[in-house]
Amino acid sequence: MRLAIEVFRQRGYTATSIVDLMEGMQLSRGSFYKAFHDKKTLFAAAYDLYAAEGKERLRATARTGGTGRERIKAVLELYAELSASPDGQRGCLVVATAIELSLHDPDIARRVTASWKSTETLLGELLRQAEEDGSIGMLEDRQATARSLLCLMQGMRLVGKSAAHGKAGFVAVVGQAMKIID
Repeated sequence: MRLAIEVFRQRGYTATSIVDLMEGMQLSRGSFYKAFHDKKTLFAAAYDLYAAEGKERLRATARTGGTGRERIKAVLELYAELSASPDGQRGCLVVATAIELSLHDPDIARRVTASWKSTETLLGELLRQAEEDGSIGMLEDRQATARSLLCLMQGMRLVGKSAAHGKAGFVAVVGQAMKIID
C-alpha cells in the first residue's frame, strides 16, 4: 500500500494510470485487479492509510512537551519539518486530494473533511490545555484559532512542494504562528 501512496503522491490521482500503479507496486494486471478491483478502490485505501498514519504521528507529537503551548509548538514544528524536507516536495496526499478531487467526488471530500476536522479538533484540545495550564492567555475564539492554525499547517504543506523557503523559512512561520496564540 505504501508503494501506491508514493505513486499517487508523485503523480496525483488523475495522472496516475493503472499501468503506473502496477509498475510502482510491482504487481501484474491480474494481481492488481484481484486485490483492488479498480484505481479508485486502491486510492481510497491508500488515502485512508496515509491519513491514519499522519493522524497518529500528529497525536504522538502532541503528546510531547509539558505545557499546552509547548505541544502546539511541537505540532507546528512537525509540519515545518515535513514541509521543508525532501519528502515535503512530494507533497501531502491530503492537500493534493483536496485540490484535485474534493469538488468532484463526495466520498473523497468526506475523507478530506474528516482528516482536517480531526486535526482541527486536536488543535482545539491543545489550545484548551494551554489556556487551562496558563501557558497562553484566554483566547477570544478558540475554534477560529484552531482553524487558523490548521490553515497555516496545510499551507506549509502546499508551499513545501516548491522547496522555495527551506527549513529556516518554515521555522520563521512557526514563530509567527506562535504569536497568534501568545
